[in-house]
Amino acid sequence: MKRITLFSFLLLGMTFFYSCVKESSPSTNTPEKVTKLNIPSNFDWKTSANIVCNFTAQHDTKVEVSLAKEEASFATFIVGRETDNVYLNLPTSTKKVYVKYETKDGNFKTVELVPAGTTLSCTIPGDSKEYVAPQTEIFNIQRAIARTPQQNVGTIYYPAQNNGWGTLMFEDLWPGYGDYDFNDLVANYKIQLYMQNKNKVNSMLIGIRVKAVGGSIPNDFYLTLTGVKGGEIDEITPYSSHNAVATAEMVQLNPGNSVHTPATFIFKDIKKNDKKPKGAIYLNTERGYEMPENDWVTVAYFVQFRNSIAIEDVTFDKFDFFIANTEREIHLGGFAPSLLGQSVYDNLVANSNNINPNKYYYSKTNLIWGLSIPADIPHAYENTDFLKAYPNFAKWAQSGGSANTDWYEDKGDNRINANLVK
Repeated sequence: MKRITLFSFLLLGMTFFYSCVKESSPSTNTPEKVTKLNIPSNFDWKTSANIVCNFTAQHDTKVEVSLAKEEASFATFIVGRETDNVYLNLPTSTKKVYVKYETKDGNFKTVELVPAGTTLSCTIPGDSKEYVAPQTEIFNIQRAIARTPQQNVGTIYYPAQNNGWGTLMFEDLWPGYGDYDFNDLVANYKIQLYMQNKNKVNSMLIGIRVKAVGGSIPNDFYLTLTGVKGGEIDEITPYSSHNAVATAEMVQLNPGNSVHTPATFIFKDIKKNDKKPKGAIYLNTERGYEMPENDWVTVAYFVQFRNSIAIEDVTFDKFDFFIANTEREIHLGGFAPSLLGQSVYDNLVANSNNINPNKYYYSKTNLIWGLSIPADIPHAYENTDFLKAYPNFAKWAQSGGSANTDWYEDKGDNRINANLVK
């Protein structure tokens, strides 16, 4: 079992929307069901987006990035003349970003930045402390460094927050419409990327926490790294496990040095939970059968890459989390089928009146079957339409993502707590 001291897991696309957050009250014209929403045809349902850090400095220097001035950083990396640009993944509601650096005299200064489109620009002042890499003969032993992440130079976290979880929510009846409570599988994620001094990524730590299983279809939970070839994965090592059965593990489905298809993994048996309340039909979705956080299954795995890879190959928009069984796979909108193949997908689409044949996992009315949120949010009770739990979700979706970008946050009239499992 690896002991890694840096497991404070924060974390990071697409076109970045920085919009004004509207706090208006729910309209009487708002549809009462998700399936009745009038969704713009070009809306991608993204709640976070990639942004490239166009940072410059007179010499190599280390910087830290946060979303609040006094908040712990969600990214640490080197800025210099021969380093790769870093990509972050920020909530679409982000208005400001804070960059901190150490000065030559040992103090720290913070620069406030406003994102511009898909770029975050900053010139680090000349009073910054120069970063000096470890001795070459030590630093170039990649495997030794990668297996002790505290010795790595940089880290990037998804989602972009201090030791926080992101949330994935799925409906499981694709290509048919379900009840749209988005609780057929609710799983949290934490991802931490480890980088060396040129901002190449050599390993990552990934955590998964199963909050709820409100679907009866026997789906498993998967991940495809669309920017990483199967042959680029060196090793997967368990890091931690809480409430998981002995057979729970992260398994690569396409290992081998010469594999050129995207690396795909199954999180085997992580939906099994021996602490499920007696009498409950589902896991943590029914009134009277709620489960405390300490009873949820939580696992984490350390993934070593065979060689260091470019950070643009592991931006968060290349983490394709999905659910699947032997008959179908269900992805977030825009991701191609990766487990059963294109022909299975095409056959299912051809026999459905709901699906847009030109966009993966979007309906003809631009609905989706999966959501990714850059925060830990509560899920709706069983058979509760998502709009009854998050009323401002409708304004956000029908505006094409320009309004109510904070619809999931715990403030104002965003949530109806009586309809949420908390």
